[in-house]
Amino acid sequence: MKETKKVVYSDPINDDFAVNKTKKHQVSDDFKYIHTNIFYRFFSFVIFHIIAKPLFYIILKIKYHIRIYNKKAARRLSNTGYFVYMNHTQNIIDAITNQTFLFHKKGYIIASNDVYSLKGLNTLVSMLGTLPTPNNMIQSKKLYDAIEHYVNKKNKVVVIMPEAHIWPYYNDIRPFLDTSFVFPALLNKPILVTTVVYRQRKIFKNRRPYISMYVSDPIFPNLAVSPKERQKELRDQAYNIMKDNVTKHKSFAYIKYEQKTNAK
Repeated sequence: MKETKKVVYSDPINDDFAVNKTKKHQVSDDFKYIHTNIFYRFFSFVIFHIIAKPLFYIILKIKYHIRIYNKKAARRLSNTGYFVYMNHTQNIIDAITNQTFLFHKKGYIIASNDVYSLKGLNTLVSMLGTLPTPNNMIQSKKLYDAIEHYVNKKNKVVVIMPEAHIWPYYNDIRPFLDTSFVFPALLNKPILVTTVVYRQRKIFKNRRPYISMYVSDPIFPNLAVSPKERQKELRDQAYNIMKDNVTKHKSFAYIKYEQKTNAK
């Protein structure tokens, strides 16, 4: 029987165990967060809806046997822009799962600058809906303006992974800050919480597990409190939903994570 892989971590908030070929990268201050060029938008539509989305669907169904629960929750928000918050346990799979199965309109995902280190693929990455995390105040303002544009004016969806760093196949929820919940708090937009839970195979039990994704009902900001309090409330609700899902549905530990103990 294959032995379960173990990973030792020190900091549950800042440790990153992503396995990919991207390099450290920072986008420039002139990075374009909003594209209005008609040709760019046309090819973006073709690449995403005609090529990428069907391909993603096949990969997720055949390789990961993905199951989606409570998908209908997204239909209740079809006439408004909103945010999706998800635990971060895969690389590109996390980026495409919601867009492929949850909503029909194109969504956007806030991701690390590092995805733009792949030479020759920057335009493709942008066309698939990636919005890089900001490095400074100039970029922070541009990112906020872009999110406001897409969510408020275009009724689009923005996917955010508040855990920020990738822990492959982690079967629990790491603590995360309320920083990324500032957007729905300020824009007064609802959120959905999607939780990836791993289920063990019935045959070849120690091989890579399959994926189940649980979708929460819409959560609306509490307008009776200040934006800062709304931000914290949304964070707490999202965390509790994710935590309940991985516990209730017994997410399978394909990789075991153990916290490093300081030797005395």
